[in-house]
Amino acid sequence: MFKDFRFAFRMIASHRWFSAAIVATLALGIGINTTVFTLVNAVLFAPVPIPGGDRVLTVDGNHPSKPNNTFRVSWEDYLEFKAANKDFEGIEALSRAQCIISEPGIPPQRCNMAHVSPGLFPLFKMNPSAGRAIAASDCVPGAEPVVLLGNSMWKNRYAGASDVIGRTVRIDGKPATVIGIMPQGLMFPRTEEFWMPLVPDSEMMKRSNHSLELFGLLRPHISVAAANAELAALAARIARDHPDSNRDIGAVARTFQDSYMGGAIRAVFLTMLGAVGFVLLIVCANVANMMLSRSIARGREFAVRAAIGATRWQLMRQILVESVVLSALGGACGLGLAAFGVDGFDLAMQDVGKPYWIQFRMDWEVYGYFAAITILTGVVVGLMPALRSSHVDLNSAMKNGTPGGGSHKGRLAGTLVVLQFALTVVLLSGAGLMIRSFIAAQRINAVVGPESLLVGQLQLPEAKGERYEEPATRRRFIDTVLARMATLPGITAATVGSHLPGLGVASRQIEIEGRANADNNEPPEAGLVVEAPNYASTLGIPLLVGRGFSASDGDPGKEAVVVSRTFADRFWSDGSAVGKRMRLVEDGKPGAWMTVIGICADMEMQPGEANPLPVIHISYRQEPWGLMGLVLRTRSDPATLVAPLRVMVQEMDQDLPIFDTRTLTAAVAKNFWYLRVFGTLFAVLAATGLLVASIGIYATVAQSTARRTREIGIRMSLGATGVNIARLVLSRGLGQLLIGLGLGLCGAFASTRLLDNTGFLVGISAHDPFVFAAIVILLLFIGASACWVPARRASRIAPVEALRTE
Repeated sequence: MFKDFRFAFRMIASHRWFSAAIVATLALGIGINTTVFTLVNAVLFAPVPIPGGDRVLTVDGNHPSKPNNTFRVSWEDYLEFKAANKDFEGIEALSRAQCIISEPGIPPQRCNMAHVSPGLFPLFKMNPSAGRAIAASDCVPGAEPVVLLGNSMWKNRYAGASDVIGRTVRIDGKPATVIGIMPQGLMFPRTEEFWMPLVPDSEMMKRSNHSLELFGLLRPHISVAAANAELAALAARIARDHPDSNRDIGAVARTFQDSYMGGAIRAVFLTMLGAVGFVLLIVCANVANMMLSRSIARGREFAVRAAIGATRWQLMRQILVESVVLSALGGACGLGLAAFGVDGFDLAMQDVGKPYWIQFRMDWEVYGYFAAITILTGVVVGLMPALRSSHVDLNSAMKNGTPGGGSHKGRLAGTLVVLQFALTVVLLSGAGLMIRSFIAAQRINAVVGPESLLVGQLQLPEAKGERYEEPATRRRFIDTVLARMATLPGITAATVGSHLPGLGVASRQIEIEGRANADNNEPPEAGLVVEAPNYASTLGIPLLVGRGFSASDGDPGKEAVVVSRTFADRFWSDGSAVGKRMRLVEDGKPGAWMTVIGICADMEMQPGEANPLPVIHISYRQEPWGLMGLVLRTRSDPATLVAPLRVMVQEMDQDLPIFDTRTLTAAVAKNFWYLRVFGTLFAVLAATGLLVASIGIYATVAQSTARRTREIGIRMSLGATGVNIARLVLSRGLGQLLIGLGLGLCGAFASTRLLDNTGFLVGISAHDPFVFAAIVILLLFIGASACWVPARRASRIAPVEALRTE
């Protein structure tokens, strides 16, 4: 083996450019695969970075008839699971929310927070780095409110002040005392920045109130299946004891990753892993072709070795050692590419709400994967050349002038080229669809001129006991906001709305007057937007029929609604929508009848949804929501309005922050960050595959032409023209290209359904004809160009020179 390695390095050094081409190709394939595995490992497989993180499970409720539709757990069920289980070291609860933290001298801030049971942090050994933890005495009704700060909030909001412990802050306007600071990097369970005690009230203690997320720590050597069996038995007992509230309610435990990173996210990352597998296959096919050609050129060398006693295994081993060495060199270069790619992806994910426990870094699992694919790639690319070269026909191989190779090698090389192009078509189709989706997302609702609109969000605390609990109080506040926004300098219009075009919509059941529901248990649904009277004019939404809202619409006795064209066509197809009545239904209780006063144009409110809801609009005077979007249209730079808008809100209520301020264009772009990030990644994979496949078909046609040089000379001596020779050479390469293209299109039509099922395509079909036509044209052009170069060179060979080649 030592001699084989020494000879391999000598052969690599003596054929520098050939070896460099192989190393560069392998570096691309191995580097991209290592990059994507690092991402997939961090998202889907790496445990939560806490002690015993691989044993952390979530516990949810479900219905046995629909086991995958999970929901949260009630307080009483949590207590029974906690007390009766034996497979867990403990089960604890929390309830997540978004709250406002404020105090004099520091601007208010809207943050993600969680109310946690007292045993949660001790169970997972997440102790405060300073101060004390939440105690059981903090979780009883009437206890003084306390709060634990996250390390990042402590540093960013309080500049790491040492006297923050003991300070009184306001949480949603109510005082609470800071009792501790959590360790660096901890934001459990997802992106929470502070924590408060979970104090049950009368509403939470109802078994019908499913509001808690449960987390359990499995005992060592207990499987998830065993834990699920125990939970199912406990849930069945609770259902028997409390049939009114728990009939047909079960329980299921899942790993932390399955719970938070399942569904579409899991499908996309596994699709990426499959895509880079395609890239590696393309690379392996290309390098195997190159190694095969090289082994044929060394045919006499192997014949001499066999003649003096080398066994077939020794010949195979020599080639395999050389291919593994080349793969190791390529892997070393690819590891550098992977580090660069992981850093770039991590940077692109900074502003998308990535959970704190997802850390894109290379660990021992990644290095093990890297080593495995490096060695496996080396064996795969060397196996076919080794098998072919080890089978030596001494009588023919030792004859001078006998050309190496033959039809068998030509068929094998052609098959590898076909495979490369077929896989490239699949990669290009996925990348093309995601890029087209990203472009389509940028054009959503272009009529509103989103680049000139500044939007921001305002959340009025409206829970029971809060200062904006009463609808009249919220209505007065919104009235004041509208009046104050109109006085800001540089604006041409200002409005408020619960939802903005391209950013989603609320869902509400409805009832149409005089029309029975097809299913009395399931009334039809509509998308709901609560807005000010000038919402449509500010956003540029055309009014098609009737009128918009007046200042009094929505007051008691004057309930009104404006419906979208799709809604009107669906429920009043005869065009008589204006003047008809409908009402909203919430929790089975119908609201007041509303008269349709107008029909507006359709806007894309739910881009990416396969079946978007038809939209209706009502006045905020009828339903003054606490969460409202502020919209300002300006002819100048919208960014100049951010500071005046924030000051205006602070003057009205010092405990209210305005958040997510940006142009509507930027808001929609953030909503579709995944198209930009994953589209770019798929485009890189597809471009790599296309480059390698193009080089592969060029090399195959060039090598095939070189082996037929003598044949070409004979043909030209017998009268063949340069055009005849070019056609002869082109026909082989183009034939391989067309076969690969056909197979690839079949595979692409099947594989792109995965993207469609995950909801990653916006505004286009999974079989978009533009994308597939562009792929066909691109591959035909590049493939024909790669074939044309050796064909043109062959057509210019002088017959005398060609006849002398062998």
